Amino acid sequence: MMLKRILLASAAAAAVLFSMSGCYFLPEEEELLEAPVVRENEVSYTTTTATKRDIVKQILTPGTIASGTEYKARFQNSGGNIKAIYVSAGDSVTEGQLLAEFETYELDNTIARTEKELYREQLEYDIAVEKHESETVKAKEMLDVELMQNDLDKLYEEKEAAKLYSGVSGTVSYVLTCSPGDWVNPGVDVVTVIDVTDLYIKIDPDDDVGEFMIGRPIQIRYEGEYYDGTIVANMSGRQWDEANKSALKDENGEDVLGDISDSVTVRFNDLIPDSTAVGNIADTLLVLDSRENVIVISANLVKTVDGVKCVYVFKDNQRVQVNVTLGLQSGSLVEITSGLEEGDEVIIR
Repeated sequence: MMLKRILLASAAAAAVLFSMSGCYFLPEEEELLEAPVVRENEVSYTTTTATKRDIVKQILTPGTIASGTEYKARFQNSGGNIKAIYVSAGDSVTEGQLLAEFETYELDNTIARTEKELYREQLEYDIAVEKHESETVKAKEMLDVELMQNDLDKLYEEKEAAKLYSGVSGTVSYVLTCSPGDWVNPGVDVVTVIDVTDLYIKIDPDDDVGEFMIGRPIQIRYEGEYYDGTIVANMSGRQWDEANKSALKDENGEDVLGDISDSVTVRFNDLIPDSTAVGNIADTLLVLDSRENVIVISANLVKTVDGVKCVYVFKDNQRVQVNVTLGLQSGSLVEITSGLEEGDEVIIR
């Protein structure tokens, strides 16, 4: 019996060993991964095409348009209630034209009464003459006439002082805003008349003040329109030699100086803007140098590599460094005198 159990146990152990034999203890073959594929990244660039254009180096300075001939009409001696203003901004007026006046109702009554009193004194004198009164009586009557005439003349002067006349011929550029009956103090500008053929701009350049020489041509830009102007005053007295396009020199090579002013003054030439431009802002543009039909690019595209100026162009599907020579620079633009050809694609980024 014991032997039978031993045999059964041996058989079971053998069966277990058999089931664990073969490939069970060998690792399974791993699945092979595909070999990595190396792809070359494509680089894209943003470019701009090198083209030819004009470039101008200039100084832009703002200023206020004013008139060289300007008349400010004011009541000088006393204030009063305005009766009427007879002109409007933009009107053309002549010298001596009535512009405005105060209300003089009470004064007019006084004048009318005084005129009658003068007439009465004149009649009394005439009666004395007709009656052959003594010289003393006639002298007294004449004196009364003269005194009354003096009083009347003063009233006339007072009434005349209540009127404003234009001191020049020109265009009305300003009118005080008020209504009939409003009080106006003495010395207040009521009407301003200007000569619109004599306009100028005073400017205060921040840079290159020495370039603003007397007699040098300059452009004026106002409301999108361009006008020719000339520099007529500066702080140094230096003058412009148009023939040589430089400062005017004497035989010793020294600057020929003109009058010195407290600012740079630019006058309009023949063509002038409308009279309403007076008091408004305009720009002056002083051209220092210019080039026509040259290759111009943005100055920030120019790099410095090992002390050499260069740009990068996209050529034959590659980024290529090209050394360049710079010419005239104006603001953010620069002329390229060599290194670039028209049509080259300059890399921006």
